Amino acid sequence: MKIALIQTNPLIGDFSGNVTRMIELAGRAREVGCELAVFPELAVSGYPPRDLLERPAFINAQNEPLIELAKKISGISIICGVALKNRGKTGKPLYNGALLIRDGKISGAAAKRLLPSYDVFDETRYFEPGKMSSVIEVDGLRIGVTIC
Repeated sequence: MKIALIQTNPLIGDFSGNVTRMIELAGRAREVGCELAVFPELAVSGYPPRDLLERPAFINAQNEPLIELAKKISGISIICGVALKNRGKTGKPLYNGALLIRDGKISGAAAKRLLPSYDVFDETRYFEPGKMSSVIEVDGLRIGVTIC
């Protein structure tokens, strides 16, 4: 499998602009024969969004761009970083996550397990750590997903 590791510099809060750039870069990766494109941690929202993560409107603002991203991705799978809602009854309201998008839909998710809380990093303030290692399947290949 040919994989594109795509390093971007997303702008915090520019969900539409970040997603538009991801669509463009995934298309270029597909054109050179890649089957999977991997984008950075929190590529959709920008990193680090800090206290913006405490605003429901900020989290909800990523929904439409994510739907657009899923619709426009074809012929290649992508893994991209995103703030995921914690659907559990306990813990912080969000996970620092990654989504697998392929064939026009979200078909897998992973949550960051080891959250930094040193120097300029304060992820334990905002995110619930993932409970287990994540493995996704892309074209019959099992891939372990780590974030950071």
